[in-house]
Amino acid sequence: MTIPYYDKRGLLSLPNELLINILAPFSTQLLIPLAIVSHRFHNVVLRIVHTRLLLAASLKEHKLILECYHPSSKSTEPYLFCDYLGTPGLSDEKEGEGWAYDSSSSVGQIGRLGGLYSRFRPIRPEAEQRIFRPHPTGDVPGHPGTSTTYPSQNSLPFDEPESLVTHPINLDPHELFSQLCVVTNLVQLGPRRGVFYGFANVAEGVLRIWREWLASRAKADETRARKSANAPLDDLERSVEQSNPKSLLGSINAEDESRTLWIDSRRNVGIRVLVKERKWRREVPILLHRDEDPAVSYELEYEELQVRTNHLLLAVERMLLEHENASGKAMIFGSFVSRSVD
Repeated sequence: MTIPYYDKRGLLSLPNELLINILAPFSTQLLIPLAIVSHRFHNVVLRIVHTRLLLAASLKEHKLILECYHPSSKSTEPYLFCDYLGTPGLSDEKEGEGWAYDSSSSVGQIGRLGGLYSRFRPIRPEAEQRIFRPHPTGDVPGHPGTSTTYPSQNSLPFDEPESLVTHPINLDPHELFSQLCVVTNLVQLGPRRGVFYGFANVAEGVLRIWREWLASRAKADETRARKSANAPLDDLERSVEQSNPKSLLGSINAEDESRTLWIDSRRNVGIRVLVKERKWRREVPILLHRDEDPAVSYELEYEELQVRTNHLLLAVERMLLEHENASGKAMIFGSFVSRSVD
């Protein structure tokens, strides 16, 4: 069988390495429609998108920040940096492996990549982190006669896992819900904290945290914590993987769904939280209507920030495009003292 002339000199006659170099300058939005050209184009586009998703999720040159505050504390609540935990479903070591590729046919795998979520952990601001000071001269750690202020070196919890970021929610008897303003931004860090070279909005919205949802989640999380404390950790993780193998691989199972607060309607960004009821002594009112709810207080623990990986990739490309199109001119706001020249 003779090969036609246009096949010998056509684009499909090139090796995959050259096709990747040709298609690499295309943005992801322009690259995805090319996957339907042929099976070979589909595989090449899948390889490029896979690499871009891993680079975007790891955020090696960028940082994801989270702002979550009550409308009344917008100017006082600090923003939170988020550490990258991983993207279940994509293999960081070998290309083409992971839950997203578990299929007998390679066709449609790009669409399955759209269901992956990258996981991040909000961390406490530096001002709230505990600082352990060294012992002063002449101090004997833990000795009752010489030091009662400084604990012994062995008692310092250096190996203790960092606690989760918490947010208090207080509801008066007449309040049915509380509001949270949530903003997630992708930034390129500058020379010091608060200075960014680049900026791109990922998602923002206003959440209503209902009283009934807080009560049900607090009860469920307390029961779950009690069961996990009684069962060994290895047995618990093994039972979860056997019952739902995809629960830890990028997809959102029913349990995580009930614990996730979605910021936008398309569910591109969500916060997985733990709810704990705060107990305190309060005077019981003398008269309480049967339809009136008591005042309650809860704590939201930010366990994970889940971002759809392809949505994060588009935000990275948008920020890089704005950085390339920047004119190089900047406007500086500040108070400056003018000096007269003699």
